[in-house]
Amino acid sequence: MEKCNRRPTSRYHQQGAFAVLFAIVLAAFALMLVLVLDSGRLYLEKRSLQKVADMAALEAIARLPDGDCSQAPEDAELFAIQNAENNGFSLTSNRTLQVRCVMLTTQNGERIGTENSDDETKEKAVEVVVTHRVPSSIVSRLFALFNPDFPHETTLGAMAIAERQQPAAAFNIGTQLARLNNDKLLGQLLQGVGLDANYLTVLDADGLANAAITPAGLLEALGVDIGIQHLGALTPNELVNLADTEIGLLGLDELIGLSAELVSDSFLGANLTALQQAVAANAQLSDVDLRLFGLPGENALIHLTSDDEQTVGAALGSAINLGELLRAGLYTGTQQRALHVPDINILGAANVELGIVEPPSIGVGPVGTQAYNAQVRLYVDVDTDNLLGGVLSWLTNTVLGTRIHLPIWIDVVAGKGTLEEINCSAEPTTADIRVESNILNMCIGEIPEALRWSTANSCDAANSETELIRLLHMPVLSGKANLPGLTAEELLTGIEPGETRVSEANSLALGDTVENLVSSLLDLLSGLFRAPSPALADDLDYSQAAQNQLIADLATQYLEATKKANGRYDLDKVIDLILTGSSELDDSGNPVLPALVDADWPLAGAVPSRYCLVVCIARWEDGTFSEAFRGYADSALLGLLDLFPPKAGHQFCGGLLGLPELLLWNNCLEKNLTSFLQKKPGGINISQSQDGNSIANPNTNTVSCSGLLCTLLKPVLELLKPILNGVGNLLDTVLADVLGLELGRTSVHVQSVSCEAPALVY
Repeated sequence: MEKCNRRPTSRYHQQGAFAVLFAIVLAAFALMLVLVLDSGRLYLEKRSLQKVADMAALEAIARLPDGDCSQAPEDAELFAIQNAENNGFSLTSNRTLQVRCVMLTTQNGERIGTENSDDETKEKAVEVVVTHRVPSSIVSRLFALFNPDFPHETTLGAMAIAERQQPAAAFNIGTQLARLNNDKLLGQLLQGVGLDANYLTVLDADGLANAAITPAGLLEALGVDIGIQHLGALTPNELVNLADTEIGLLGLDELIGLSAELVSDSFLGANLTALQQAVAANAQLSDVDLRLFGLPGENALIHLTSDDEQTVGAALGSAINLGELLRAGLYTGTQQRALHVPDINILGAANVELGIVEPPSIGVGPVGTQAYNAQVRLYVDVDTDNLLGGVLSWLTNTVLGTRIHLPIWIDVVAGKGTLEEINCSAEPTTADIRVESNILNMCIGEIPEALRWSTANSCDAANSETELIRLLHMPVLSGKANLPGLTAEELLTGIEPGETRVSEANSLALGDTVENLVSSLLDLLSGLFRAPSPALADDLDYSQAAQNQLIADLATQYLEATKKANGRYDLDKVIDLILTGSSELDDSGNPVLPALVDADWPLAGAVPSRYCLVVCIARWEDGTFSEAFRGYADSALLGLLDLFPPKAGHQFCGGLLGLPELLLWNNCLEKNLTSFLQKKPGGINISQSQDGNSIANPNTNTVSCSGLLCTLLKPVLELLKPILNGVGNLLDTVLADVLGLELGRTSVHVQSVSCEAPALVY
């Protein structure tokens, strides 16, 4: 009986335990529900405050002039308060709203606002802080039962910072040579590295022409995913460093493959894939490395503005045309590879090559962003050793000891576009871009092989000295020369997205410009007889020994022309020849020997003379060249001048007994004349004679000159002058037929314009 009575008792006790447990669980659940509802109340209130702060900040920055808080901080506060009240947030003792102008800085990948008392003009962003004092949570109230000092209310707050991002645009500039024509430069360069130029037609397809991607989309496609807010907080320099670190250099085939993934047209994608495979299989193009982003002046596909205080902002959303991006990549792939220009043979003396020294770039960013076109360099090697296939090299180089070697480098066109203004109020939005083009910058000298096609600098940056003219086995002219090209500038206004605008052609493109270049070359050649013009002579070195030897040869030549029947030089005739030239004319009607100087030149204290009153004494007087030259030859002065040494380089020509011997007389006159001519102030300049002018004249191929030197060199000069005159026709042929380029004309293509609305940055 006892065993039967125990079981009901145990079941009863267990039922009581479950009831207690259920009550505890129910109470805990109710408490949790209350806490959740109470926390939700605070969360919703906090969220509502954040919305009020966001809207107030956006309203204030949107209504401020130029989106600049520093211009009207009182208005910023007024606009923010009006917006808050319109959204049901009225200011009371429990509700506050504070507005201040702040300068944005980046810390740990986030943009924060700071006040800058040193320069308040930089405080352009608007910061709004709102607060609302509400009843504390239930938990806080429970604590307040045991502690009367515990607050019964809680202050919630929210902050928002808004700025108006600067408008941005994406654009590229080019010239007519930038067209992907198989018969023009890029097609020929690609054929030169073994790639079928027919692949280029895929870049002209409508699907690719309309396909675009943003810088942010490019980074995401390449695996850089750090969030648009973090990217937007970066400066251009920081974004470039991020891309260099996370992506590094891209292969040309990788860029094409990425483009194939981004296009929706299957046929176009298949063609891009075929182009990618062809580039990957090409030994030269497969090694090409591309830098995606760069700052102005750096070699990169996309140029960003460089400003440590400004973020990339709206530039991240600027659309970039895929076709233009691939064009820039292909130009980079063919850089450093010269193209030999065929069918240009001027007596076999000119070797012509063409290449790209800087690929084009795409500019993306706000006002001040720059983009560059493909810079093209032309190399013309003029060498007398190659005349008629080298047939005359033995005569000119070995027999005459003469070689004229002119390595000519011409930077055909270098263009730059600068974004001057974005017109967001226009419909549609437009951009104003200033175009600068430098044309026909010419250098004469050697450029090292490694730098000929691999530098973005102008030719004068890498130009080095070389021997240009050798005469009678002596280096007469060495060094380098630079003739700055013409600079054209034009502001193209109101360019709409997708529009291509072309600047005016330079009026001197193929006229005076080419003629001036040819004239300068011929002027340099005339340096055989006179110094070239100052524009060419600054960096040239005239070998003093060679120049002195040439003057000595000229002195001997003029003295020999006055020799009498007895073999003695005629002093009076020598002076007359030097000052006025010979009366005898050659077949062309020119003096056989032209005057060596324009006029008799003065000499201070160099004329030997005597003064007689009671006795005769010798003295040095001021006079002219002719008087001094005659004075040294006057034997009557010898006795008086024995006590006075002659001036350096001269000697007295009278005999000891007044009977000059033939050999001593001739040698003395030759020495004195050579010394006077070598020391003549300003040197010997016969530029007014037929020798200099006829060579420097580009309007004729004839060489009309006289004298021994010209007689020796005339066969070489008559062959060389038509070659240099032909440089003008050569430039015309290469520029028009090979490049399809009209000098000075630059095209600007605006790919997109972004006029961003005010944006929250915090």
